[in-house]
Amino acid sequence: MEEAEAIARLKQGDAGGLAMLVRRYQSPALRAACLITRDLALAEDIVQAAFVRACERIGQFDARRP
Repeated sequence: MEEAEAIARLKQGDAGGLAMLVRRYQSPALRAACLITRDLALAEDIVQAAFVRACERIGQFDARRP
């Protein structure tokens, strides 16, 4: 599944779209958060919160913008 398809599915309420995005971006997001916080548990919480927020606000996502 491509990113655009995952986003479209998530906008329609399909959690499978979120699962794809999490699989694709969780590791790089966690690495970045660990580098910033230097605390794995805190970094995991931050990444989880970011995915929840992205899911809550997916309706505002504009696919035409990079």
